[in-house]
Amino acid sequence: MVDAMTLPQEEQEQPQVKVGPTRHAKIMRGIVTPILGLLAVACIVLGVLNATMWKPSAQVTASSLVNGSRYVVTDPGVLSLIDQRVKITAKTTDASSNVCIAIGSARDVAGWIAGTPYTRITGLSDWSALSTQKAAAQGTADQSDSQVALQDSDMWTKTTCKNGTASLQIKGTATDDSTNAVALIDFGDAKSATVSLDWTRQTLPDFAMPLYFAGGLFVILAILAASVFAMPPHKRRHREAAAVADTGTEPGGDEAVAAWVKDAEANASRNEKASTAKRKRRRHASHRSGARTQVPDDQQPTIIDPAARNLVADQQSNAGPSDGAAATEAAKNSDSEATSVISADELQAYFARLAQEQVQSDTESDTDDRTEGAK
Repeated sequence: MVDAMTLPQEEQEQPQVKVGPTRHAKIMRGIVTPILGLLAVACIVLGVLNATMWKPSAQVTASSLVNGSRYVVTDPGVLSLIDQRVKITAKTTDASSNVCIAIGSARDVAGWIAGTPYTRITGLSDWSALSTQKAAAQGTADQSDSQVALQDSDMWTKTTCKNGTASLQIKGTATDDSTNAVALIDFGDAKSATVSLDWTRQTLPDFAMPLYFAGGLFVILAILAASVFAMPPHKRRHREAAAVADTGTEPGGDEAVAAWVKDAEANASRNEKASTAKRKRRRHASHRSGARTQVPDDQQPTIIDPAARNLVADQQSNAGPSDGAAATEAAKNSDSEATSVISADELQAYFARLAQEQVQSDTESDTDDRTEGAK
């Protein structure tokens, strides 16, 4: 007789079918992940270049050629355009010409050059050239002989004068309002001159860190695309259901909870079937070993069915006609009081009948198991 195989043995004997990756997984791992990886590498390489070869220079020098103007004035904010530290250099083609540089407020400079044409420095045209513009100051020029020289006036916070070339270093504006601090350059009788501004930056712009951050973000996205995003939907639901069971949260909402409940019911059904089959196998083995014996027919007990007796009628007949009221009262009692009239012999006979039915049921089950084993 062939014994029934257990469920794990049946699963082991079944051929294992290898399932290949799905189309979604191929797209995520074969297309999306390489693209994200390339973007990550590109961002990191650009960040390294911006931190080394393309790193901004701390020195920014811009110059401009001035012709036909005695005075050159910077617009407010130009001196601190790149950094608070700036060096102003004025150089003429005539080495004998006196060149003066003064730092003051825009109002004082406008009063000094009133009624005189001058050249404005408005800013940067690029990182190495100053943008200039011709202009004429409002007001009337002072033609009196009592006018003091530029370097002798007390209107300026800083001033310097030299022949041919003059330079002035500024370490931050010295006026109360830094936006109004301007530079006034006087070239005297020189016909052509050059003005240059040299800034020394204390803090360089950092373009590498944002690129590093973007590269790290692309790396994380590439890992997720190759692992989590490439999973089949049912596996993701299983993970979300496990998260619900462990933490009590609902990462996937109502759909994830419903899928988890459905899987739990299926697992419970499979476990119940496996336990039923195991009980049948144990019962079959115990009957084959002679563990169970049937009671002989000559020793069968006498069966009395309590349901076939009318206990109320028996009590009334025993009580007599004079006890009719008591019988009626007894009939209205609870079921527990009525059943208390059953004798011990009747209960023993009832339990014997139940035992016989159980033995017959076990015998029929063993017969079915032997039939299936013979097949």
